[in-house]
Amino acid sequence: MERSSVVRGWAVAFIVLMASAVSAADGGTPLPPNLTGRWAMVQVMPAIASLPFFGDVELTTIATALVDIEQQGTYLTLHNVYCFTDIQMDPPVVETHVPERFVSSLQPTSRTASLEETEGGWSFFEPSVTEVRGAVLADPEHDALPVDALDPRVVDQDSDGHPGMTVQVAVAGLVAGDTYVVQRLQFSLAGRVVGPDTIAGSIAWSSEQNVLAASDDLLRMPTTYRPHPDAARHVFVMRRVDDAWTCETTRERLPSLLNSVLP
Repeated sequence: MERSSVVRGWAVAFIVLMASAVSAADGGTPLPPNLTGRWAMVQVMPAIASLPFFGDVELTTIATALVDIEQQGTYLTLHNVYCFTDIQMDPPVVETHVPERFVSSLQPTSRTASLEETEGGWSFFEPSVTEVRGAVLADPEHDALPVDALDPRVVDQDSDGHPGMTVQVAVAGLVAGDTYVVQRLQFSLAGRVVGPDTIAGSIAWSSEQNVLAASDDLLRMPTTYRPHPDAARHVFVMRRVDDAWTCETTRERLPSLLNSVLP
């Protein structure tokens, strides 16, 4: 056998041996997708609201945020900045507007999420988080929300001179004004990395709200609501964007973001 053939044979054997060693060392597990960077997120949370005089109506909250992701392997740290919140009602007997001052006062802490390899690809999971708005509770997850504006736990979080958070409401064209509320939102996300620039899946959520006061007593009517029973309608999507993307860009592109996840 020629010496060059022997050398080539040893070279091939060495490459195969090293490849096997690397595979054994990492268990053959592929690297997770790189999600580092900025993302635009949209969350869709439909509910059934029970209103005095009007009965049950559909109430859908659409919340948007910009999310900067830091990644270490399969562990993610999410830094969220809320952009805007739209509330849609069907039929539209009550119009609700969440002011920019409300949204800009929300300062969510950094959150964690994780990736897991499955047969269908990589799954994304963000465990449950709790946000209390308009009050400071010793136990945010379990303490009852205040029902009185004089409760010492109530804070003027949006700094407009009124207790809690101000939400603008108009009822059937009859009365309109401001309501001063406290809220608790709990949610978790479970989805899939469906492409290098898209994460989509479902959102599990619950929400509470107490009206502490209002500019018109008619706006203090009691309202109860519960998540819509159709689980397929509770969705979120995250789309990778560049650093120049702003909340205004998210507003402009909202229809296309929603079309990618709404059934």
